[in-house]
Amino acid sequence: MPYSIRPISAAATRPLRQQILRPHQTVDELVYPGDDHHLTLHAGAFVEDQLVGIASFAPEACPGVAAQAAWRLRGMGVVPHLRRCGIGKALLATGVEHVHRYHGDMIWCHGRTGALSFYRAFGFVTHGDEFVVPQTGPHYVLIYWIPMDRQ
Repeated sequence: MPYSIRPISAAATRPLRQQILRPHQTVDELVYPGDDHHLTLHAGAFVEDQLVGIASFAPEACPGVAAQAAWRLRGMGVVPHLRRCGIGKALLATGVEHVHRYHGDMIWCHGRTGALSFYRAFGFVTHGDEFVVPQTGPHYVLIYWIPMDRQ
């Protein structure tokens, strides 16, 4: 299935944030800290003109982890019928390129336990114990160090 990845606005991410990740919240409640930071990347995956995947990358320190320039991944998701087609991996790769361009050395997120194998396959590692986010379930803090040869 051909798809493209391109920057989108923070507002454009929110309907999919709701549909895929947080159906118990309104679109207006899905404004994340960092959404409007001038360096934040909101990446959208498109099949034809349909937005089918999202990921947002914003500068933010990771609690308890020493990094010179950490970035947080939030609101990552792909519509269910297009998962396992490479779209999520492409969204992450786009984010890594963006973070590298702005001299970031690490990306972190609160990843759902159900997506752990996806993140691990990309190179993320867990940090700490599993924890539960109310209404969305079990998660881990996941960390991806930008490879030194990219620095």
